[in-house]
Amino acid sequence: MSWDSYISNLTKSEWVDDAAILGLTPGQESVWASAPGGWLSQVTAGEVQAIIAGDRGSLFANGVTLAGRKCTVLRDALNVDGQNTMDIKMKTSEKEPDPFSFTIGRSQKAIIIAKGVKDAHGGKINPLVFDMTAYLRKMNM
Repeated sequence: MSWDSYISNLTKSEWVDDAAILGLTPGQESVWASAPGGWLSQVTAGEVQAIIAGDRGSLFANGVTLAGRKCTVLRDALNVDGQNTMDIKMKTSEKEPDPFSFTIGRSQKAIIIAKGVKDAHGGKINPLVFDMTAYLRKMNM
């Protein structure tokens, strides 16, 4: 199965700048597909494990990291049936002053991450990831 068409579908939106799909098999978390030239291709297995961890308590206090960039969790419904998404925002730094929004979706076998363009809020990105996640869940992926 080629995941590139899923990435193309996400990034054709005017609101999405970068996207990646990563596998969730324990011990084999890896990037299956990513947007060419995007930095989400650098998301690590440890970062995936932290995002999908069963203990959700520390996510709001500590945030998450994507490809080495610290992010704040805004809404966590990743493990809520029928929602299966998480909205986060990248923390600003001197090197990266723009606080990009992200949505992460979870299916049975993969997570989908979409990064918004500058000034796009989560409400523009979430429906795209939600729909893709719902489709993959329906297909038992």
